[in-house]
This record gives sequence, structure tokens and C-alpha cells, in this order.
Amino acid sequence: MPEVYYYVKLEEVSDITDCGLKLSEFYDKEVIIENEKKQCFSALLNPKDDMELYGSASFCCLKLQVKSEKCFVADRFIFETVQDNNIELYYKTIIPIEKYMFGTYRLPECLITTTILPDEAYILDKRIDSPIIYSNSEELYINNILQDLRDNYAEMDNVLLYLFLDNLTVMGRLEKVENINAGMTIFKNESGKTYCIKKPDFSSFCP
Repeated sequence: MPEVYYYVKLEEVSDITDCGLKLSEFYDKEVIIENEKKQCFSALLNPKDDMELYGSASFCCLKLQVKSEKCFVADRFIFETVQDNNIELYYKTIIPIEKYMFGTYRLPECLITTTILPDEAYILDKRIDSPIIYSNSEELYINNILQDLRDNYAEMDNVLLYLFLDNLTVMGRLEKVENINAGMTIFKNESGKTYCIKKPDFSSFCP
């Protein structure tokens, strides 16, 4: 069964390990899954996907074992962005957990549509428990995008640097000296440090 992570307040831990997580008590949203409105509570693929709770002394991370057919993955980043304005965009991201590829969503959440029994919930031991193979989902998502761009565009790192430094120039943080004909740019900060960047030819990039 898939293993996911769920944070609870310390005072709730003993009740949960003894009695489980009742869906009727712990559900935090109702969503349309497979054309049916279902109650669910949201867990994480990686305990570090919520660093505030991960480092909190007031919360405990539980490792849950969930039946595959009762667990779905959705992109919480889209949910928090659209709210009720375009909720269909969020619903379209909901897929069975076994079909999810790590790094696909920026903030993946696991939608659990069933009660968790006592023997399916364990306190996560951060020291000796199963190692997590990536830092957190958001970092993996961004790294995947950057790698995909680098694979398709050889000059991508130069492009990103140019856009970043050029934006700092617009904000008044840097000075810019350009040789437009040669396609060369120098960015300079207040201390005199310079950054020599080629001006990208954006016509070679697909939309």
C-alpha cells in the first residue's frame, strides 16, 4: 500500500494510534473525484512538503498506509491559486496515486477518501524511518522544469541569468551596459562587481 504523511497535534496522537483516523471527523474538503462528490482529508507525499509543520514541536508526523483505490493525488498549488474562481482546473489534476509521477505537481496533496485504521497509522521516526529520496516536492518540480528547459534549449542558463539580472536593473538594483550589435551585456552592482551575460535571441524559443 502507498505510504503518505499526515500531521496532527501532539495531543491527538494517542487517540489516532488507538482508534485510527475517522474520515467523518478528519475530512477537510469535499471534491469531485471520478464524477462523484467525496469527503477526503489531505496528506503529503513527503513530510518535508510542509516545512513549518515538519519543524514544529506542537505537531507529530504520522506515516499512513492507504489502499491505492482510496488515495488520489492533486495539485494543491492550483487549488490555492484558483480557489472557487476556476475549481475545474484543480479537479483536472486529480489522479489515482499509482498514476502519479514524482515531480509532476508543484505542491502535490494526497486526497484520502477512507478511514485509516489504527494499524495503518505510525509515528514517523525522522532518524531511522524509510529515507525520502528527494528533498521536497516543490524543489523536485522546479528542478524537473529547469532540466527539461536545459535539454531543449542549450542557452537556457544564460537566458535565466539575463532575465533575472535585467529585472534587478529595472528595479534600480543594478546598472546595465549593452553592446546591442554584438549581443553582449554587462550588469554591475553598487560595489562594482560585474556580470557578463550574452543577450538572448528570444526568436529561437518556442512559446
